[in-house]
Amino acid sequence: MNYFELYDSQEAVLDRITQLKAEGYYEEDIHLMGRDDKEFEALEYTEVVYHIHVTGDIGLKEILARNEPAERFLHDYELDEDEIERYLFKISEGNYLMFYADLDLMERREEQQEREESAEADFKGEVKDPE
Repeated sequence: MNYFELYDSQEAVLDRITQLKAEGYYEEDIHLMGRDDKEFEALEYTEVVYHIHVTGDIGLKEILARNEPAERFLHDYELDEDEIERYLFKISEGNYLMFYADLDLMERREEQQEREESAEADFKGEVKDPE
């Protein structure tokens, strides 16, 4: 399942990121959308993907953005146009929109289980017969 959550402060966003990491999400699994003029310096020290939304006409800033612009990112998911417009309106008002998906968490857990099974198999293979 895909989750879209709105937050009205950077503190709330950072708290939610901490919660998601405790649940097993990686920072790069989390996408955050916000206005291009709302600095979020704390994200510079994370792997969270930040998608800017330029509230005016598409400009050079959005074209040169490091990550895909918010509007284009939202169109990649099964959202109707009204829902996308509502989210973009909330972002333009200064809110932050966070996205994460269960699929990412399931993949992380499967990778972790495979690593643990591989390490266990390696450990069992290294045990030598005392004879």
